[in-house]
Amino acid sequence: MNSTILQTPFIATHPGEMLKDELKERDMTQKQLAEFAGIPASVISEIIHGKRSLSKTVALALEKTLGIPAEIWMNMQTQYELDSAAIAQRDGGSEVVSVTIPRRDRTLLRELSRKFGWACVL
Repeated sequence: MNSTILQTPFIATHPGEMLKDELKERDMTQKQLAEFAGIPASVISEIIHGKRSLSKTVALALEKTLGIPAEIWMNMQTQYELDSAAIAQRDGGSEVVSVTIPRRDRTLLRELSRKFGWACVL
């Protein structure tokens, strides 16, 4: 068996997840972080929701504001990209899509997941 397959995570963790957790621990809002770091609030929101990559400029601003080295932020972004690519390769190039659905439709999503073999995290 290929060792790369064994090392490929089930899901890739976007650096926005850590940023979200960090804000929660510091009891800080996205808007406050945006103001302190001099980053548009929309950029912070997109990073937290995994819709935007974390750039070097943002990593440096986060380092200055939160005290977490820019190198750590950039390493997380790189690891996310590598994991995403490895997952896509492992899954035969299938695409990973993140969607938000109303709670009332989750039962239907579970049924479709089973029928078509989709992997879902609810």
